[in-house]
Amino acid sequence: MSVGIVVPCFNEAERWNSDYWRVMVEQVPATFLFVDDGSQDATPVLLEQLVDQSKAQILSLPRNSGKAEAVRQGMNRLLDDTSLSGVGYLDADGAFAQEDISAIATIFTEKVAEQDFDAVWSSRVALAGRDIARSQARHYVGRIIATYLSVAEHSFPYDTQSGYKLFVDSQTLRRCLASPFATRWLFEIELLARWRNASGSPMQVWEEPVNYWHDVPGSKITRGEVVRVLRELWVVKAQQRRGHL
Repeated sequence: MSVGIVVPCFNEAERWNSDYWRVMVEQVPATFLFVDDGSQDATPVLLEQLVDQSKAQILSLPRNSGKAEAVRQGMNRLLDDTSLSGVGYLDADGAFAQEDISAIATIFTEKVAEQDFDAVWSSRVALAGRDIARSQARHYVGRIIATYLSVAEHSFPYDTQSGYKLFVDSQTLRRCLASPFATRWLFEIELLARWRNASGSPMQVWEEPVNYWHDVPGSKITRGEVVRVLRELWVVKAQQRRGHL
């Protein structure tokens, strides 16, 4: 089974690690699509340099539409490739180790082949022996989201905001990606809601703990973003009350 991975990018030049992404594209068994979300810095140049040296692809959006829309458009583009059996996305900040990305891509293939799962999501759980360094604000916001929304969903994933997820190509997934999301931060939660509406049952997610994850300078959550998350949380909860999640 082959998989495609979308990497949404917006003004990534200051934290871009060319060596990291060159190795990632070369070593991970996947098709990479970098979506430039209307960047105003040197990001387009850096992406062109990467593509010139690899088999990666670029999708350039005319204006900044947010991570959710960049991921949605990128996944839809990859779903046009009939050689791919699954699609997903990976954050551009370089917080994940290449070994974890490869391992989860392999697990995705095994779980889909052996068991009836719809997706494999990475999970940043600080288990003994792992090197997980998350800001307290990011961790607590994530736990508030999961705890608040999981009341109505017994199989709710633990780490909904982890930035590496893979999904099996299916008609249900395509229906879920047919229109833009209403939220930017919590679009994964909206995706779960759309999935239940489209299929009549919850998305079957396998969560796999990663061995390494570190906050990257420039990716810290700000007070304004916390307010946005809480506002979007209210939107998703309203959907939940209406029976959409």
